[in-house]
Amino acid sequence: MHQEEILLAGGKTNLGSIVRVGDTVRRPLNTNSTFVHKFLQYLENINFDASPRFLGIDEKGREIISYIEGDVPSNLKYYSDEQLVAAAKLIRRFHDATQGCPLTNNEEIICHNDLSPCNFVFIDDMPTSIIDFDMAAPGTRIFDLAYAAWLWLDIGNEEISAEDQKRRLVIFTEAYGTSNIDLLIKTMTQRQLLLVEEAIRRQKSCMEKWASSALQWTKREFSDLISTPNSQSTMPSS
Repeated sequence: MHQEEILLAGGKTNLGSIVRVGDTVRRPLNTNSTFVHKFLQYLENINFDASPRFLGIDEKGREIISYIEGDVPSNLKYYSDEQLVAAAKLIRRFHDATQGCPLTNNEEIICHNDLSPCNFVFIDDMPTSIIDFDMAAPGTRIFDLAYAAWLWLDIGNEEISAEDQKRRLVIFTEAYGTSNIDLLIKTMTQRQLLLVEEAIRRQKSCMEKWASSALQWTKREFSDLISTPNSQSTMPSS
């Protein structure tokens, strides 16, 4: 029996091509799909319960992923302290689950590489699952966490004061389990610069403007947080 395909609004990289069919999601394959499928199967094998399951390839050549019920944000916004804590703890649990994965290729963990709130499923206004693993690859905790902090706090948004952002950044990093704000901010600026360069390469002027503005804000407003007395702390390893 043919099931209706319902277009899903989320998904920046595959906008307009991701559909829900029953309790599954169908997505186009890409150059990273084989890795992602193996990784999702690994997460399933270790009983990580906050990610979708890979279920195969359908008759149209699309990957079949389990659908996770809940709400997925379409844009960045101001998240409460409680939401930030929940997100950071979930990210920590995800990173811990990937450490030691055979796919790490001698790297520290498997990074999601796009831990935006828009790639989390919320239930009762709290983040409970991570989705859209298209960009997953071996890497480091700090690289993944710095990008997550940027987007969860919406750093660079002029409507949020620097004082509030510094407070929220401490809450986010402490919930994850690190005090290395110095390294986090330095890595965040690297991520922002990488996105500026990607936007220029792809001729995405809006993305370039947003990332460039966030980069300048971070350098200007967070400069006093760099090289603080506790900045020599290392990232957690397990």
